[in-house]
Amino acid sequence: MKSLKWHRIYISSLFTYELPRTVRTVKYYQQSVNDPNNLIVGGIGATLMPDYISERVACRIIAGPLDKRRIIGKESKPIGKLPPDYGLLDGSRWHYCPEDSYFCRATIGCIRRCKFCAVRTLEPRFKYFQSVRTQIRDVNEAYGEKHNLVMLDNNILACDDLEKIVCDIKNAGFEAGAVKNNRKRNVDFNQGIDARLITRNNSKVLSSIALSPIRLAFDYRGIEQAYTKAIRLLAGRGFDKYTNYVMFNYNDSPRDFYYRIRVNTTLSGKMGIRITSFPMKYVPINDVSRGYIAPKWKWRYLRGIQCVLLATHGMVSPSREFVEAAFGSTYREFLEIISMPDRYIMFRKKYEANGCVTAWRRSFNRMLPDSKREFLALLQVLNKTRNKMEIINRNKRFRKLLEHYYPGGEPVVCE
Repeated sequence: MKSLKWHRIYISSLFTYELPRTVRTVKYYQQSVNDPNNLIVGGIGATLMPDYISERVACRIIAGPLDKRRIIGKESKPIGKLPPDYGLLDGSRWHYCPEDSYFCRATIGCIRRCKFCAVRTLEPRFKYFQSVRTQIRDVNEAYGEKHNLVMLDNNILACDDLEKIVCDIKNAGFEAGAVKNNRKRNVDFNQGIDARLITRNNSKVLSSIALSPIRLAFDYRGIEQAYTKAIRLLAGRGFDKYTNYVMFNYNDSPRDFYYRIRVNTTLSGKMGIRITSFPMKYVPINDVSRGYIAPKWKWRYLRGIQCVLLATHGMVSPSREFVEAAFGSTYREFLEIISMPDRYIMFRKKYEANGCVTAWRRSFNRMLPDSKREFLALLQVLNKTRNKMEIINRNKRFRKLLEHYYPGGEPVVCE
């Protein structure tokens, strides 16, 4: 209650796009403390963009990990090493998956310095963190035993102590083929493992634990050779299920993105494995609106991919038939699909059956390249404005085609 007075109030910030909400929260509690220094803000957002908060509201900002004593108070412990508060999951309105899992990390930081990643700022030094065995013991004492294990390391393969970490995981009951209460147990390196660091030796080490699925990142075409080699090495050790991150809207283009999705499909078919693609849209760390559009992308294309992923629950199946139905069998079809109105993408069978898609396609494909670029730019403008009807009514050139996106000049709420 903001009407009560407190000695100190601690506020944790999440991702940077939540910083406007963080600032509103700090302002809400300004009168609940006698001194702004007792209104303490930390976390990811505060570490990455402390000035965003300090320029808008008076408070004390603590940047960086809470991995030492007395950072937030004279008696405070190294909070970063305490077991997570599993009770938070009980109070959530949403079903959290994975559930019934240990959440651990053996290392912090990363040896890479990828410009698109926040880890180098959050945890600038890569090092061994703490024993998995100790973390599991602490969770068992505080919350009881869990069934699965989720590892949150940013780049665990870069650790010289990998074999020791894997030994701890096996000794905790997560050896390959592990079963408990007649249910299989899983280990999930949730942040992914670095394809460029996969070797014959460490793939053998990884095969000794109940690791599933394998998560790799195919962030750009430049790592394709290392990526495919890693999959061959891992598949040779019996790993046949993959959920691989595919970043887009960074330095890539729509063609690059489509190509990488098709690489996963092709590898799946040739090797008899399942590589599910998990597309992830890049947004700059300092973009609090999440509205960034990379130079080689268009708003409509990003929106179109979002609509496809809503229909596929965020994942792209390794099945060629699925990929060609969702994204097209050619790059030209891919661009056509992600240019469609939202509802035509998400409920394509319905709108193909009633002829709407055919009518849209006829009008859209009739345009010359310059006209298409102009039309796609207009869609971006319309997305941002509230005066959609006024702009559409003035635009005689594209008015018929715009009716598919905004029938009667109004946006459509998808069923």
